[in-house]
Amino acid sequence: MIPAIRQGRSATLAGTLLLGGLAACTSDSTRESGDSREPTESLDVVIVGAGAAGLAAAMDLPGAVVLEADEAPGGRALYSGAVLQFVGTPEQEEAGVVDSVGDAVGDWPTLTGGPATATTERWLTASAAVHDRLGGLGVSFALADPDPLLHRRRLHMIAGEGRALVDALVAALPESVEIRTGTRVTGLRLDGAKVVGVETESGPMDARTVIVATGGFANRADLLARYVTWPAGSWAIGDDPYSEGAALDWALAGGLGVAHPEAVGSNANVIGLAGAAGGATRARNDPWIWVDEAGARFVDESQGWSLTLASSAEAHAPTWAIAASAELEPAVDAADWAAIAPALRCAPAPVALAEALGLDSEAFVDTVAAAASARASGGKDAWGRAAPSLPNLTGELCAFPPGRLASKSFGGLDVDDAGQVRAADGTPIAGLYAAGEAAGMAQPGLGGAWGCDGSLSAVIWSGWQVAATLRE
Repeated sequence: MIPAIRQGRSATLAGTLLLGGLAACTSDSTRESGDSREPTESLDVVIVGAGAAGLAAAMDLPGAVVLEADEAPGGRALYSGAVLQFVGTPEQEEAGVVDSVGDAVGDWPTLTGGPATATTERWLTASAAVHDRLGGLGVSFALADPDPLLHRRRLHMIAGEGRALVDALVAALPESVEIRTGTRVTGLRLDGAKVVGVETESGPMDARTVIVATGGFANRADLLARYVTWPAGSWAIGDDPYSEGAALDWALAGGLGVAHPEAVGSNANVIGLAGAAGGATRARNDPWIWVDEAGARFVDESQGWSLTLASSAEAHAPTWAIAASAELEPAVDAADWAAIAPALRCAPAPVALAEALGLDSEAFVDTVAAAASARASGGKDAWGRAAPSLPNLTGELCAFPPGRLASKSFGGLDVDDAGQVRAADGTPIAGLYAAGEAAGMAQPGLGGAWGCDGSLSAVIWSGWQVAATLRE
């Protein structure tokens, strides 16, 4: 039986204060809504957020109460393509893919800009079991295309995408789990180094254990500007819901530890930016190739959704995206073209463009010729990109540095291997745990400097790991 889902009072105000405990907060709102009100109820386990991590944790915690600000469970997972990373699955075996945890660990520096951590290896080792448990819930998978950098077939897509995943997780919850939607948590209640409950817009709640599963901060321009090293004007945020950064707000206000907040995954196929405050324009049909400062290509550019394109740009910076102006303009909405056109560097021939960009002219001319030859062949180029998606690089050519669209945050609350949250001085906070993107997917640092595709499996795994710790 599906557990009770109770509508709470609809909320619109995002909380930013961590109340009580580690750091004194002195704003008027704290004095008015903090400890002066009596708790509305006393609960055993409260899970803040009914996204993939929160639902996964609730699966193994009968009697837990899940507080969700939205009007329905699912969070950002509902909007995802539900791409997960697994190693050693039946889908790989059936496709003849030879893969191992050792291969994945070896790939990690190239994919993410950082070495695999102990947590990374634990997650990759457990990934086959995560795959099998989800399969037991009725989730079915198909192998995604190879990633554009290493051409490994390790990513798996869920049939029915995010909605199917959320439905499966909700259906698997014990009947005694209660989801309260429309209930926004505005802060945590701490007594020294111990959590004692949460603050909601309706009043405080006592709780013995709190699991923060509020997601990341990829849609918070102010937090990104605080942490990322991307040049101003080179990035934007998305306009999808969630990733509001509540966990970091609470940490900054109340002295909780934060680890690797600079590790943010991005999509790097953005050609027009509306500024860090939001919005971005993407070209359709991938009418470009990418070249590095030597004028050479280095990646399959066709998979614009992939975080590994941003990783490639980091590894080969400075990077230029090259397109024929005749193909580029129709691929961009007319309303955006006027803003984008002035930022383009264009020239009538490859040699002239190479000279304008400071590239090796001979190498760049050879790169353009090789792309034309691959397009004419009707097959695939050296990186596995299909000929029909390669641009027709004739006539005037234009270049621009691909911008970034912030996608996922791989840093978050500082947690130990069990998911227990630590204060800024490293002191464990009794009863306080974090899972999913709020904890850097499973633990900050798991995604290296740039993040990785398929981290949704780590989000789910981290929820199960926190629940397992609490059941011990």
